[in-house]
Amino acid sequence: MKVLLYSHAFHPSLGGVETVSMALAQGFSANGVACKVVTQSEAVGGVAQDFGFEVIRRPGRAEARALVQWADVVLFNGASLALQPWVLLQRKPFVWVHVGYQAACIDGLGWVDNAPAPMTPLASVRFHARRSGWGFALREGLKLALRRAVAELAVHRNVAITRWMDMALPLPRQVQIYNPFPIAQFSGADRPDPAFEFFYMGRMVQEKGVDVLVHAFAEVLRRHGPGPRLLLIGDGGARAEVERIVAEHGIGDAVVFAGKQSGPALVDWVGRGGIGVLPSVWYEPMGGVAIELMAAGKCLIVSAQGGLAECVGEAGLVFPNGDATALADRMLELLNDPARRNALAAAARERAPQFLPERFVAQYIALLQDVIARR
Repeated sequence: MKVLLYSHAFHPSLGGVETVSMALAQGFSANGVACKVVTQSEAVGGVAQDFGFEVIRRPGRAEARALVQWADVVLFNGASLALQPWVLLQRKPFVWVHVGYQAACIDGLGWVDNAPAPMTPLASVRFHARRSGWGFALREGLKLALRRAVAELAVHRNVAITRWMDMALPLPRQVQIYNPFPIAQFSGADRPDPAFEFFYMGRMVQEKGVDVLVHAFAEVLRRHGPGPRLLLIGDGGARAEVERIVAEHGIGDAVVFAGKQSGPALVDWVGRGGIGVLPSVWYEPMGGVAIELMAAGKCLIVSAQGGLAECVGEAGLVFPNGDATALADRMLELLNDPARRNALAAAARERAPQFLPERFVAQYIALLQDVIARR
């Protein structure tokens, strides 16, 4: 079987899509499946790396056409119209993995200007018309209509990465397969006696709700008294605002910004954290960070709506998205109950192996073989 994997972003770019695409390509190659990756991401310094599979960056039309001709099946990690002329003209079977809401709304996120945005097509068009004018809304609405038409009429299989996505974006011929995340490295962060009672790991952007966490932590200190500390691992456009909120509450001595981390340094920082808090106000399609932190043996508090709570299951507590007071209640609940923390951490260790990437790579291989056979 020859698989052409399209990933708009790929290494050296960092993010969930890039991590999953790497795990898929490596998993395919390890199982004897020929795989080539097509991406729009540039190589570092223009120097190609040997991944054990070929990576084609920003191919021209002739090269793209030849790549599609080579493949038995095309797998899109994301609902993308890239390569579609050649895929449809050559009648190649293809699969869309829905990692966001690109087939539901113009912005693909349901989050615009640091606030929720409509996640149904007509409401999204009206919203963006008010925001950016009818010219923009109609142009982007046409692209949305094309994505929707392809998802409903042309795709051989749609893949929802969680049950949440299966319900939020119901499409024909859809199956549910969790994203494969390489989580084994995080077992090294399962250490006793953390230096920080609470910690966050992820991008520091508005939709991740780090500001909600800081407000909640300030409430924890007000009600509990000094002592607890908060570690923030990650960076992004919202960092300056988060720093402002920390200063506004006067809790700078209790909050540490670790910045962007990766590799062994990331694992080391995670090992210093106790209770992991993932407070997304956005409806996360899945929860890769939650899976990584379960593999690190961390008890978790996550937002209730979206894929985070589904991934965590009984290994953590939930709170309503965006509700800082409810989050503070959950944080104090675990802070004052060591036995509950230990029980949730044990549940996390037990649950994490269910998300080992090999399981989901095998499901993808079976799915792609079935799609080829049904062609």
